[in-house]
Amino acid sequence: MHKKIYLIFFVLSFSCTSNFSIYEKKGFAKLNNNNNKIISPLPKGTILKVLNIQNKESKVIITNDISKNLGSRIIILPDKIFQELKLNKKLPLVHIQSLRQNKIFIAKKTKIYEEEKRVNKKVYIEKINITNLSKEKKVKDRIYLNFGPFYNKTYANQIYKILKIKINSKNLVFKDYKDKNYIISIGPLNNLKEFDKIYLKLGKIGLIGFDIKIQ
Repeated sequence: MHKKIYLIFFVLSFSCTSNFSIYEKKGFAKLNNNNNKIISPLPKGTILKVLNIQNKESKVIITNDISKNLGSRIIILPDKIFQELKLNKKLPLVHIQSLRQNKIFIAKKTKIYEEEKRVNKKVYIEKINITNLSKEKKVKDRIYLNFGPFYNKTYANQIYKILKIKINSKNLVFKDYKDKNYIISIGPLNNLKEFDKIYLKLGKIGLIGFDIKIQ
């Protein structure tokens, strides 16, 4: 009898703790110049981890407001958080992930360990051939939208044809085909204005399941 009670308690405990569904998304943040509110498509009070993809700095935040009409942005952040995460205001690429509330432990801003920052000092760079980058023209970061990878080449070709027609630009859509690893890309996009135009076109045909890369 006691064993049955313990078993039922275990099942109920597990079911109660396993209903939490994680929300995560990668995209561009918008700067909130009006106030310090954090606005997301999730309910007010949602705990989120925001990661600056380019420098790996992260911070746990709590949303103040909800908006279902963020358009091509995935979250609106105040200037204070932009500064803390050292976000590039021209291309503020972030990854957001919902977290379960933990009364025992509350994560704070993640910092890179000092050992990692000093790792370049431990490398014997005299043994490495280094190109003088100061003489090279600096390449501007640009946005690429990647669809895939797809296992099926036929399906990848269908996506490619649709994008070629709907994007209406021969230079923006291209293939990166490897066996059973087919990728379709849109780019390069020079800034967020160009990204917004493409995002609007993709939204109309229901193709917004892309991965964003900055190169």
